[in-house]
Amino acid sequence: MIANYISELLETNNRVIVPDFGAFMVKLEAGKRKVTFNDFLKYNDGLLINHVASKEKISKDDAFKKVREFAKELIAGLKTNQKFPIASMGFLVKDERGGIQFVYGEESPTGTSVKEDVKTSGEPQKAQDEPVRLVDKAEDNAQQKPPIVPPTAQSKTAPTPQTTQVKPGAPVPPTQQARPTVKPGTPPPPPGKRPAAPKKSKGKSKTGTILVVIGIIVILGVAGGLFYLNYDEWTGKAERERLEQEKIEEEKRRELELLAEEEKEKEAQRIQDSIRIAEEEAAKQKLLNQKKYYLVAGSFKVRSNADRFSDQLKSQGYSNSEVFMESHGFWRVSFNSFVERREAFTEYQNLRNRDIQVWVIRH
Repeated sequence: MIANYISELLETNNRVIVPDFGAFMVKLEAGKRKVTFNDFLKYNDGLLINHVASKEKISKDDAFKKVREFAKELIAGLKTNQKFPIASMGFLVKDERGGIQFVYGEESPTGTSVKEDVKTSGEPQKAQDEPVRLVDKAEDNAQQKPPIVPPTAQSKTAPTPQTTQVKPGAPVPPTQQARPTVKPGTPPPPPGKRPAAPKKSKGKSKTGTILVVIGIIVILGVAGGLFYLNYDEWTGKAERERLEQEKIEEEKRRELELLAEEEKEKEAQRIQDSIRIAEEEAAKQKLLNQKKYYLVAGSFKVRSNADRFSDQLKSQGYSNSEVFMESHGFWRVSFNSFVERREAFTEYQNLRNRDIQVWVIRH
């Protein structure tokens, strides 16, 4: 039934768009009307929906649902490489490259019915992970062994002197006592007196000790004074301090020079940025004031429809699509725009070779 409505509309219109599917276009070749198919135009311009709602006396929402079901039926049938008849005008078929073509004026084979292929996708089997058993390793409890007590050192007993057993009735031998040996010719000393030790002179030893101590003190004092007076020269401390001070001053001077150079570079960069921004603004203004060649894809009386179509073109890869108002009161939607006429007509020819409806406006 929707196919008949499309046939009716093509008798009085040059284009009938089936939303989410494509558009049937009427061309004049050698004075004859020829219907072609364009799978690029898929937006809802309201023509087919309003016609279905008027013919079947239903709401626009119900008419849109019927047209959408018709589009799904077309897509499902063409996936199976079937021919889909459109009233008595001809039939739709897929070519070798997978594009949809409309064969005008030929009859489709009878008995061909197109049904929507319902692809049931089996639910993916969920791999059930086997539960992981956590096996706790049994800790071997170390048996506490009794502490090994080292054997105590047996105290060595001193050998006891062997006592000679005396038989009863036997005579006891007398103990002999050691006697001092005296050289011959030496008279024995008198009892209670010892020989007197020779006396040393105490005054001389004290004076020598004092002089030695005084000499050591004087030498240490002189050496300490010389070391104190010439410490900086001997150790090089003064020279090191001077070198360190010069190094600090040199680092400060370099830091000041670096800061000055950075400030100069920043100032130069600011000047360059301001010049570049001014040049870019001038170039943009020049482009705005200059007329361009627009490759127009469609025109609308309502701005919202034009914006929606422009967004659709951008989503399909025409990022330079623009919406502009022409003097005739229509909002034009372009694929692209060019300043050079040669570039514009080169792109125009490319679009025409792809059977895309387009025209050029200089605005």
